[in-house]
Amino acid sequence: MVSHAQLDQDAKRRIARAVAGGETLSDPAEAKVAVSLARSAERRLRARTLPNAVMISAGTTLVWLLVVALPVTLGSGLHPAALLAGLGVGVLLFAVVLLLAQRQIRLVRQAERGNQRVLDHQTGPGAWTPRPQQRPQQRPQQRQDPPS
Repeated sequence: MVSHAQLDQDAKRRIARAVAGGETLSDPAEAKVAVSLARSAERRLRARTLPNAVMISAGTTLVWLLVVALPVTLGSGLHPAALLAGLGVGVLLFAVVLLLAQRQIRLVRQAERGNQRVLDHQTGPGAWTPRPQQRPQQRPQQRQDPPS
């Protein structure tokens, strides 16, 4: 087996791109590295998702209030619609960041499962046999009697 430290930079980048894209690698040695990388990436994504979403949405709301709501309020009085729009933009960005993070977590988990299957189906050191494809079950043909 190849450890993470023994891979060259190109292989590490290729494996990281495959994991980020939810892909399965065919080489069992690289699949082992991909599984550990996927687990690490999932933990990191889960730990950073909520703080990043809060930071992005709060920062955007603050900028909206300073750039849009404050000048409008100073120029012509308090406009609740401008304040609510700022809060709406913040909530919308919060939801978008959470959705994108969940999508990335699903892709990383998909890569982990696929690469783990490669490792599970390994028959010996360096040998890999693909999972046999199961044919979909066909329904028996209904008997068609000619009209009498």
